[in-house]
This record gives sequence, C-alpha cells and structure tokens, in this order.
Amino acid sequence: MNAVIRFIPNALTLGNVAMGVLGIVLIAKEEMVLAIYCVAIALVLDFLDGFVARLLKVQGPLGAQLDSLADMITFGALPALILFQMISISRGIYFTDVALWTAADFLNCSVALLVPMGAAYRLAVFNLDNTYRPHFMGLPVPAMTMLVISIPLVLEAHYHLNFYYLISDSFINIIGDERNWDASDYVVVKMMYRPITYQLTSVLMMLMMVVKIPMLSLKFHGFSWSENKWRYAILIWVALCYIIFLVPYTSIFLIDFGLIDFLILPIFMAGYFILSWIYAIFGAPKLEPHSHEIQS
Repeated sequence: MNAVIRFIPNALTLGNVAMGVLGIVLIAKEEMVLAIYCVAIALVLDFLDGFVARLLKVQGPLGAQLDSLADMITFGALPALILFQMISISRGIYFTDVALWTAADFLNCSVALLVPMGAAYRLAVFNLDNTYRPHFMGLPVPAMTMLVISIPLVLEAHYHLNFYYLISDSFINIIGDERNWDASDYVVVKMMYRPITYQLTSVLMMLMMVVKIPMLSLKFHGFSWSENKWRYAILIWVALCYIIFLVPYTSIFLIDFGLIDFLILPIFMAGYFILSWIYAIFGAPKLEPHSHEIQS
C-alpha cells in the first residue's frame, strides 16, 4: 500500500505525458482546439503531481525527472508543433505535399523548432540546479505553452475562422465588415495570418525560457501582503482581466474594446510578462543555495 501511495504523484505525471501525446495526435488530425483541452488537463496534472507529492511527503529524484520528461512532451514538443503548423498555414503550404516544399518553406517553418530546443535546455539546466528561489528563472515552460495554445483558440473560438486555410487581407476585410469587427479585430486577425508573427513568437519564447531573468511564481508563502505582494499582483491582474474582458459589456464602459473575450489568455500572459519584468528590476531578492524545488 505504501508503494501505491508513493506512486500516486508519478501516475499524475504520466497522465501529463499521455495528454501531451494525445494532443500531438489531435494536432496532426487537424484538431488543434481539441488538443488545447488536452493541454488544459495536462496543466492541472502538472500542478497536482507536485502538490500531491508534497502533501504525501513523497518527493524524490524520480518524480523530478519524470516531471521534466513530461513537460518536454506536453509543453515543449506540442506547442512547437502548433507554431510549425501555423507558419505553414500562413505561408499557404499546409495542404501542399511536403515533397513539393522548397528549402525556404522548410527553413521558415523550422524556426518553430527553437521552442523545443529552448524547453529542453531549460529543463536540463533546472534538473542540475539546486538553488532555492522564490521565483522562476526565465519563462516557465508551461507558461510559454499557455501563450502558444491561445493562437488557435482565438482564431477558431473567438473569430470563428477555419484557420487551416490561408485568408487574404481583402477577404478578412469582407468578413470583418459582415461581422461588425472593430479596428483592433482586423489588426489581430491579419497579424495571425503572417508567418513572421509565429517566427518572432518562437524566437522570443526560446529566449525568455533560457535567459536568467526572474519571473513571478504563484507559490504563496503564507498569506501576508509583505511576503506575497507580487503574487497578489498576479491575482489582481487576473481579476482585472475578468472584469474588463469577460464581464458582459454595459453602457458604463466609455471605450469599446471589441469582442475581445477569447483574447483574455494572451492578454493575461502579456500582463504576467510585464509584472515579472518589473519584479526583476525592483523586487527580486538575492539568491542563496538551498534545497531543490521544482520550477520548470
């Protein structure tokens, strides 16, 4: 029975692996939005495995290694595949036989491979790092994935577009006129049909994962404001995002934000980045050697 109890956190981690592989299969089957549900489940499992391990006091090196391997699949390979597919879609070659791709096509799409390379490097460095920190160093791999999975979610669930087919700017203008889009909607949709958008995202995400910049963590230490003010800032930003972008609009709003509710995920992540950069400049404490703690 003791062995079964000790294996519970590892079983949750292996569930993360299963969700990652299933998500990759769904992406290959042109079901990116369904794959997002797999990632959502994996994110919950990724939180629970560490939480349950601490609760049962069964943390160990095996669990730490399994966690990194699972993260590499679900939060490394899967988002890279999304970016690779989106680059090929925005170049108009998604339905073209790969044998007919040019060298330029391969090179452009291969920029997405920077994401799993950065994730693998980050996870490997973490496994060798025994320094205690109250924050992440660099962008956590799951946080990077949250930003990437918002791409198909915004295009399909928000704008109701079949994003597997390249849409011209003129056709976007026609659709926008029929659906009464705001100016911001035209800009967002046109930007999401540009290969450079996903290439820059790949480069930026890779750099943010490997650079040693303090990034905020939601691991609270008690409930006092003084010790957790930056973590409370994240929660306040979540509440503001909900109030501004998810609460139904009423006449009290003087500014028309457009239909931006499904954009809440990338907007939240942008706020998280900004808060983390402010924290890195003004709030990050000096580090000291301590026990190993999962911050992948």
